[in-house]
Amino acid sequence: MTLPHVDTVLFDMDGTLSSSERLALDAAVEGLGRFYAGIGEPAEIPDRGVIRGMIGLPSATYFARLVPERLRFRWEEVRRHVLELEIRFLAEGRGGTFEGTAGTLRALRRGGKRLGLVTNAGRGYFRATMDALGLDGHFGIALCIDDAPGGTKADLVRLAAAALGTRRGAIVGDKSYDVEAGRACGFATVGCTWGYGSAEELRGADVLVHDIREIPALFGVEP
Repeated sequence: MTLPHVDTVLFDMDGTLSSSERLALDAAVEGLGRFYAGIGEPAEIPDRGVIRGMIGLPSATYFARLVPERLRFRWEEVRRHVLELEIRFLAEGRGGTFEGTAGTLRALRRGGKRLGLVTNAGRGYFRATMDALGLDGHFGIALCIDDAPGGTKADLVRLAAAALGTRRGAIVGDKSYDVEAGRACGFATVGCTWGYGSAEELRGADVLVHDIREIPALFGVEP
């Protein structure tokens, strides 16, 4: 299946463009340790596999679920500790993009596609990632969950589509939330298997791709 008539391609960030797993897990574990030390309680830190499975949730939900239900009202404190480390780790160069990301984005732009980015990340981490990885110049619009307060990823897709003048759009992402958001907005959905989500999780996508360098051809563009 190819999608040559799509005029707009929206990308998720973490696990789709940004290779953030080590950074995110290290920051979550160390940040939770700091949080529990600050409140004077024994640390209850989820297994790294559990944390990995939560990456991609809307920012407030992610930080709340890192702690037991009785502490979830303190999610902003958790975020403060974890975000401080995420920003530091990005500045230290621990993050990066998946191989072929820049070339893929350049090819799509040369091929006349409008590009946008939509992420469930909060603004602090979103901006730190965009700056550290040099992603800004590729996109006509880039939105984080704070651009749709109380909203969902589907709301971000609608905002981006309106801003870009989309007629036929597609969303590329690594989690079921991306597929669901695209379907809710009438977008074609492309699941990428190199990120946080498995092929099984992404089975509802219209197309699965296994390397970001496959994407230009999918949209009828020369690599």
